[in-house]
Amino acid sequence: MPEPLPKPATYEDLLQVPDHLLAQIIDGELVVLPRPAFRHARASSVLGADLLGPFDRRRGGSNGP
Repeated sequence: MPEPLPKPATYEDLLQVPDHLLAQIIDGELVVLPRPAFRHARASSVLGADLLGPFDRRRGGSNGP
């Protein structure tokens, strides 16, 4: 007899994940990951800020003035 399909994850499942972890639901499955370390998070923020100006606000990026 085949195994029963697992129940899709819910918002309530997300609320049960401890605050020190990141969680999301992908295709009905709860995916839990550790939060990035401070240096990684800082580097991501700085890189995002550098790209935001030229490409999202059109300052000096492609098609910009």
